[in-house]
Amino acid sequence: APCTAAASVELLKETGLDLKGLEVVIVGHSEIVGKPIAFLLMSEGATVTVCHHMTRSVAAHARRADALFVAVGRPRLIKADMVKPGAAVIDIGINSEIGPDGESRIVGDVDTDSVKEVASWITPVPGGVGPLTVAILLRNTMVALSRQRALYQATYGVVDKLAAE
Repeated sequence: APCTAAASVELLKETGLDLKGLEVVIVGHSEIVGKPIAFLLMSEGATVTVCHHMTRSVAAHARRADALFVAVGRPRLIKADMVKPGAAVIDIGINSEIGPDGESRIVGDVDTDSVKEVASWITPVPGGVGPLTVAILLRNTMVALSRQRALYQATYGVVDKLAAE
């Protein structure tokens, strides 16, 4: 799975929620984030609804979610009145905006200040999904290295001196 999708699902697992039968709404249906998250969660037994730009009343869908993933690239799109009390919210959005001090800052797709009063769990932006995405990228790199070494050894019958040490 793409790194960001895998990181997002790993963060949901950290909440301790049982994914089997969990009502999940994903706002955003991109090929590298939204859709892979949906498939990963369905394989874990979650009930998944994917919302996109043609979805009628994203808010109505979002309010049903035990877990809400948001990845659309719209700063502060999700407000407190769109979140079910006690829901886990995974904010995958990365947006740049100019703050009141005139400085550029990074914000997510969720209005964290209002949603944190309703949600039981919310990822920060920055510092939430991004760092775990990097960690999963490194893990995937090590898996690829291991597979490449095994293939090389099987093909050429040579043992990598560094791996042997």
